[in-house]
Order: sequence, then C-alpha cells, then structure tokens
Amino acid sequence: MRSYPTNSPAAIARLIAMAMLADGRLDNREIDWINHHDTAAMVGVDRETLIQVLLDCCRDVITEAEQERVFLLEDARLARLADDITDRALQKVALSAMLIIAKADGAVSDGEGPLLRYLMQRWGLPVDELLAA
Repeated sequence: MRSYPTNSPAAIARLIAMAMLADGRLDNREIDWINHHDTAAMVGVDRETLIQVLLDCCRDVITEAEQERVFLLEDARLARLADDITDRALQKVALSAMLIIAKADGAVSDGEGPLLRYLMQRWGLPVDELLAA
C-alpha cells in the first residue's frame, strides 16, 4: 500500500476506506453515506479526496492480489496503517468516522468489527473514551 504522511487527512481517509473494504466488498449504502453526509469534512478532506483515497486503496489491494493472496486485515498491514495516526484526537476522529461508515449499511460486519477493535487496542482507546469524543 502507498504511504501517506503521518496524521494526514489522507491517512485517516485510508482507514475509512479500509473500514469500507473490511467485509470484502463495497456496499452502496456506505458510498451513499459518504455522498450525502459530511464524513469527508469530519476527517479534514473533501469528498473527492476521500473517494480518490478509497479508489487508491482498492488499486493497491488489487496490485497486491496479482502477486499473492491478500489478507486485508492482517496484523502487519493494520499496524502500518494504525501507526500513520499518532495524534490521540485524530485517532478518535478516525475511529468515529469508521464506526459511522461501518454502521451505514445497518450493522457492523464480521470484517469491520475486528478492524475497529484492533485499532482501539493498538491506540489504547477504550469504548467509553471514544463515546465521549
């Protein structure tokens, strides 16, 4: 996967893209949510940038898949992405946005849940602190 500057809006946008891809497919309800709500502004990017980062993330996964089997939610990948966000406030913003997107299709999926839990654990963010954000 391509790299983005630490604590950048693009790094947060990529985490949102990962949440959208975590269940192995893009759900139209998640895309509709981005199109009709201010999720992009919440993380400091415009909607077009968020969509571009999502497309870039998809391209990166496809490129990796051409070389070998891809495990989207492997610990090494998630650690690299999590380490791109070191600011506590931005971690809360990222997780909040990811949770909103994950719930846009009605439920947190089997892929989205582990991703959210991984980030909460990696960043040391308990649920009650996230809810207070």
